[in-house]
Amino acid sequence: MKFRKVGQVLLALVVSVGLGIGVTSCSNSFTVGYLYVTGSQYNQISGFNINNETGKLTPVKKSPFGSNGTNPVRALVLSGGRFLYVLNQGTFTYNSDGTTTGTASNVSLFQIGGDGTLTFQASYASQGNNSLSILTDTSGSHLYVLDNYGTFNTGGSGGLLPINSTTTQTANTPCLNAADGRYYPTGDISAYQIDPTTGRLSLITNQQVGNPTGPGQLTYFPIGCFPTEFKLVGGFIFTIQQGSTSNNDVQSVFSYSQSTTNGQLTLTQNAPLQTNAAHLTYINSDPTGKYVYLLDAGPVACMDTNGVSAPTQILPYTVTTGGTLATLSTGNICNDPTAVGPSLLITDSKTKFLYVANSGNTSMTQPFSEISAFTIDPTSGRLQFIAGEPFKNVGSGPRCMLEDPSNQFIYTAGFNDSTVVGNIIDTNAGVLNPLRVATSYPTVGNPTWCAASGRTQ
Repeated sequence: MKFRKVGQVLLALVVSVGLGIGVTSCSNSFTVGYLYVTGSQYNQISGFNINNETGKLTPVKKSPFGSNGTNPVRALVLSGGRFLYVLNQGTFTYNSDGTTTGTASNVSLFQIGGDGTLTFQASYASQGNNSLSILTDTSGSHLYVLDNYGTFNTGGSGGLLPINSTTTQTANTPCLNAADGRYYPTGDISAYQIDPTTGRLSLITNQQVGNPTGPGQLTYFPIGCFPTEFKLVGGFIFTIQQGSTSNNDVQSVFSYSQSTTNGQLTLTQNAPLQTNAAHLTYINSDPTGKYVYLLDAGPVACMDTNGVSAPTQILPYTVTTGGTLATLSTGNICNDPTAVGPSLLITDSKTKFLYVANSGNTSMTQPFSEISAFTIDPTSGRLQFIAGEPFKNVGSGPRCMLEDPSNQFIYTAGFNDSTVVGNIIDTNAGVLNPLRVATSYPTVGNPTWCAASGRTQ
């Protein structure tokens, strides 16, 4: 009898320990990833835990974090989830007399802790000015920064010097700005090698072009006039640019091939692709790289094969083996007729749905922010509206939109109301439904971008 009682006690202890372990494991599994949001008002980064079951956001410890720069506009998490890179645009501006003022752009590197906290590691100067965007290749070996304006590199103690705008066209200032009648330098792409252990960056110089203003090689890769955004797809970097009549690149796409070995960029075309768009605002692709989408904010007189007419549109392409963009047979697709100010687009992880974030404006006579949504035909790539769109649960003036690491939720960050808004993805129909818990969460002032990490330990 005594042995029997002892056995019962031991069994109870084992069950108790097992339950305790089960509760701990379940508790840990509630966080499926971390969401980071950059804010330009106070140069900060918000960090959130993403709840796996509900999508609810809760601040990570010590959030918000300083961006270690001025005006953070972009952020990305390196594959593996250990490092966060934040692009600080700075305050670089051109004066009316062509001179420049303000601070330069830089990239800040942070290590992501197992609890989502950020620890600053180092910062790196961009090779151009007024940097716009940032990306890495799929291997996580190289990082690229899109700069609005190129620079002089003296190669000496003078370092990188801005190029003043001019009243007449020169070799250094080929880009006419019709708004003020002055000429500006072209944009560029800065390239860096990523240390796989520390995440630290080292500059990749342009081995094809020597530095015309100093010794050595050019420290960046030139592109066209007034770039907007870029995307790496299938081994090619495509940059959309507003362009200039003086440079024959109005509303065009500039392309480079990318070496996965050394990060070098090589020209693929003699001239950029002319799109006939009115105002290119964004470029993205589906996760497989099968389709590339350009967003045209118009105004245009779009009339597509679906029988829809609208003032804004989506331009779908495929990527050829030579790095050119081939127009999809379906042609341009009209955005939702009620949409104003389309600024972002993403596809879901399975290439079933496409979502467009429309900023709207604050005028009472115009629509507010909304998300227009489409299904993607798996064979033809044709886009067709999802029933019930546009979806209004988006916040005001979205500056970023992403799918979380578990592919359950879509989050947007609104610049005007400084909130993050979450929606649940209906994986069958593509409908966006508000989170079942709170859908809106306060974040850093004037959020500009968001990135997510799926690493939680």
